[in-house]
Amino acid sequence: MKKLAEFFRALSDETRLKILHMLSSQEMCVCEIIDRLQMSQPAVSHHLKILRQAGLVNDNRDGKWIYYSINAPMLEMYFASFTNVFNPVQENLRIGFRQSRARHDPKFCEELVVQNRKRLLAPLDD
Repeated sequence: MKKLAEFFRALSDETRLKILHMLSSQEMCVCEIIDRLQMSQPAVSHHLKILRQAGLVNDNRDGKWIYYSINAPMLEMYFASFTNVFNPVQENLRIGFRQSRARHDPKFCEELVVQNRKRLLAPLDD
């Protein structure tokens, strides 16, 4: 789940989505990305760093230029993760929501609070 959250954080910016879209059709030199986005080199480098850290793009240095491309195997791994995460959600939406147990048994929340307090304090007792 952590990797999937990192993936969504990387995609949560319009500029990074634009970069991925550009790279989906071809490898690009950082200078091409800068030109297409009409942004400064430091700004583009910041976005590329986030995409690289999430594993979404590869970089390949050739002399003083760096070329970027989509990391297809990693994207496929993320797409498989989507299936594992979103299929159960989709199924739950199809069958409908169940009401909280606490709605029918108000003491249920009080019991959970006590259990959690004991669990959190247990390491202090050791």
